[in-house]
Amino acid sequence: MSQPIRRSSLSLMVVLGLLYSMLLILAPMDGASAAAATTGKVRGNIVGTQGGPPKVEVTWFTSEWKYLGARKACDGVYYLTLAPGTYWLQFTDQRPAYDVTKYAPTNVKITVRANHTVVKSVRMHRGAVITGTARAGGKPARGARIVASNAAEESYTTTANKSGQFALGGLPSASYSVFTYDKSKQWTGKSTWVSRIRPGAGANLDIRLTKRAGGLLVDLYAGPDPLRHRVFVTAVSRKTGQFWTARASHGSVSFAGLFPGRYKLVAPGSGNYLGRTGPVTNGRVKPGRVAFGSFRLTTRGATVSGIVVDGEDEGYGLAKAQVILFDKAGVRIADTRTNGEGQFFFATQLTTQAGMVVAVNPDPDAGGYEQSSYGYCKFLKRSSAPFSITTSRDTDVGAIALPHAPAAEQGGAVQCYPSDGS
Repeated sequence: MSQPIRRSSLSLMVVLGLLYSMLLILAPMDGASAAAATTGKVRGNIVGTQGGPPKVEVTWFTSEWKYLGARKACDGVYYLTLAPGTYWLQFTDQRPAYDVTKYAPTNVKITVRANHTVVKSVRMHRGAVITGTARAGGKPARGARIVASNAAEESYTTTANKSGQFALGGLPSASYSVFTYDKSKQWTGKSTWVSRIRPGAGANLDIRLTKRAGGLLVDLYAGPDPLRHRVFVTAVSRKTGQFWTARASHGSVSFAGLFPGRYKLVAPGSGNYLGRTGPVTNGRVKPGRVAFGSFRLTTRGATVSGIVVDGEDEGYGLAKAQVILFDKAGVRIADTRTNGEGQFFFATQLTTQAGMVVAVNPDPDAGGYEQSSYGYCKFLKRSSAPFSITTSRDTDVGAIALPHAPAAEQGGAVQCYPSDGS
């Protein structure tokens, strides 16, 4: 089954989603009331031009094409409940990649308002088709993987049969570079260029892999240390643009079946280090040989620090408080707990930007009660003023003072205010 994959998403591999607005964190509302106040509905029909409702998956993204979620549509109808904002919806035919009658993906842009319904129906059309036969070392390339990539950084993939024959349907109208990967990883060749093909039209290719493939082993570093996270890394041929993706572990990543030449690497961030695209040091691939190279993440993301204190005694830090970091759009970036002195720290992979906010909940495991200099008291939630962060630098938001809940909510027995009642 083939679905569009944006190559830029290969280098990121943290997926952020839009959550409820910060008012949900800061205002006391029950779940049903909060959802009703902060979401809208999206409804519509999905119509195919070849008769019958198509089997479709609906995927929704932010306006910048960050993935948020996906679900199957039923009987030609889709329905979503989303937070207010602007979204891209993508409708993808779920038939196999080799089905030459498959519909092309259809994208629509919508804007959702709280307590409103958006009705947006979609008509899907038959996509373009690439067919052909692949040979490796003069023999049918049984099980070869065929990848068609376009300028929009979308990739579609299928597999050749035992005779090396393949079909790739449901393609958007575009020009494509067609890369072919020998299943045995012994043979390789340059990409085949397919000039713009239109919906319902096709191109037939004769692909021949005639060059011995090589391998590449890259040691990965994040700053001075080995990259310890298990992440997906992409190697891109600087000669052909062809790309290979593999999973790194134990500080290294290995690629096989590569076209000879030099490579650049697309690596996601790790820890506090930002992702990076750049050349592999050494690591020039030769036919039939394994090359050895290295690659290092060099730039740290922004960090955020501060302290949560008692609003009645700002020299007293509150332990175990939940601290949540949001960006300007209200996207929840990370959360942590304060230490025994009330201090908190976020080490992020964020770059310079404004409008960040920190929201604080007094210890949610204790129902908002915290140990204070006056006793065990119930506190109220609070957020910081918006602030800016800078790549590779720390932003200290200072002290966030949590107010005490009114005396009537303190449970009666505990004195949670100064003795003079102020």
